[in-house]
Amino acid sequence: MNIEFKNLTSIYHQNTPFEHLALNDITTTFKEGTYYGIIGHTGSGKSTMIQTLNGLLLPTFGEVSAGDILLKKKTKQRDVHQIKKHVGMVFQFPEHQLFEETVLKDVMFGPKNMGMDRETAEEKAKYYLHLLNIDASLFDTSPFDLSGGQMRKVAIAGILAMEPQVLILDEPTAGLDPKSHIETMSLFERIHRDMGITVILVTHDMNDVFEYTDEVKILSAGHLVKEGKTADLLTDETLLGKYSLEPPDIVKLVHDLWEKDIWFEQMPKNTEAFIGLYEEWRATHAQ
Repeated sequence: MNIEFKNLTSIYHQNTPFEHLALNDITTTFKEGTYYGIIGHTGSGKSTMIQTLNGLLLPTFGEVSAGDILLKKKTKQRDVHQIKKHVGMVFQFPEHQLFEETVLKDVMFGPKNMGMDRETAEEKAKYYLHLLNIDASLFDTSPFDLSGGQMRKVAIAGILAMEPQVLILDEPTAGLDPKSHIETMSLFERIHRDMGITVILVTHDMNDVFEYTDEVKILSAGHLVKEGKTADLLTDETLLGKYSLEPPDIVKLVHDLWEKDIWFEQMPKNTEAFIGLYEEWRATHAQ
């Protein structure tokens, strides 16, 4: 399922002294099966964009189409509800959304709310809890008795159990320690790869954007100022500097090595790839 923005403008508090233009005449497409990064400074419009993607906000002008679903300013809530079946969102601190008596009931809630029968909802819930390595012995436990990391996994399982075609990640690693950060991002990469769903990542962590995404959309002051392949945009330090964005650490390191006449055949996307390329370079130049 592709999602298209057509001349989309979003204005908060329209026709009041507090009027604010959040998104300005944006036309763009999120293609099915692609992993996207949305980047830009605070206030650039990132949160408004992703909330418009799944109907939490409706456009002030223009429209959003997701498959055969069309969202406009006066779209009725029953139609907005349809897009939520296809576009799931992992908010910052998703564990704050937990509320049911048990882990299993919490994960079942979303599918049942979307019209799934109890037996199927339970089957889906157990499948995704296992996928996120939540042991069956915890299914009848209160989610509030779990560790912070387990609570986050349960909340994510509840979103996955609705089997969205598009998954939006809003700063999904906020508050996590480095080990949990890596585990969480690796999980979403596996979900994207194995399930083939579209993933849209909003984060200030340029290293995550560079390592995991296929394409990037850069927002600034409500405008979509640039979009394209991640490998092209995030290695362009002049472009990033124009919008006060820091290049990924790997890119800065490789560019520093270029100045010392150390060249790789390709730009590594993560530390592991960098080490491999650097060892190859050393082996070649030691001969």
